Amino acid sequence: MTTAVADSPLRVRANATLRAAAQLWFLVAVIGQWMFAYYVGSFYGGSAVQGDLEVWNNILPHGYVVGETMGNVAVAVHLFLAVIILVGGPLQLVPHIRARVPAFHRLNGRIYMLTAFVISISGLFMVWTRGSAGGPMGDISISINAVLIMIFAVVALRYAVARDIKTHRRWALRLFLVVSGVWFFRIGLMLWLTIHNGPVGFDMDTFRGPFLTFLGFAQYLLPLAILEIYLRTQDRAGATGRFVMAATLVVLTITMGVGIFAATVGMWLPYL
Repeated sequence: MTTAVADSPLRVRANATLRAAAQLWFLVAVIGQWMFAYYVGSFYGGSAVQGDLEVWNNILPHGYVVGETMGNVAVAVHLFLAVIILVGGPLQLVPHIRARVPAFHRLNGRIYMLTAFVISISGLFMVWTRGSAGGPMGDISISINAVLIMIFAVVALRYAVARDIKTHRRWALRLFLVVSGVWFFRIGLMLWLTIHNGPVGFDMDTFRGPFLTFLGFAQYLLPLAILEIYLRTQDRAGATGRFVMAATLVVLTITMGVGIFAATVGMWLPYL
């Protein structure tokens, strides 16, 4: 009994530290995702309004192909829904919104899950009809990502309907991470280029190489692995484990922030 009482203040501090570290990570991620959403909306939406769809090919391989109406529509729908999901997704994870505006949370959640499902289907169509910059391995990694998004969306919705809120929230977190795979790929790539001051482990012209193959799968598997460690830390770890997890999240947040800055300056702003 004495030991439990003595450990209580330390555990309270550990819980607060872990919660603060997770909130910091989320805040930085939201800022980065909304920057990406602004870029997608401004560049692709702006060029569509101006009728200059061929400029999409400067970023997306075969983004616009003359005469392929269905494929072009799929790309346009994919990009439009990407903006919706990048803006609306993070709002689902804000506790104050869930608590104070539950009707919005439910409506936005259904829109988010439906959008995630549709964007995965359009992504699969794009990859298997037009290919990706990463070649066959890139096609496979993107396809797995799309399938995981659809599975996680269905599972998250199932637990929401069943009113198992704790399990639903965990699957919503997993869904958020796999939906963010494209974004993680970009900030991971720019972080790598910043660290090495140039392309290492892949060819910039062909956009092929072992590092890009690794990143193609790591863009969603690595965040999922970190999330599982975080959830298990919440459930089972003592104060020491929680402090270690919090420190890990802070390091990851700083690393992610560098990638966001590099992507914003080197990948997004130049096209706006």
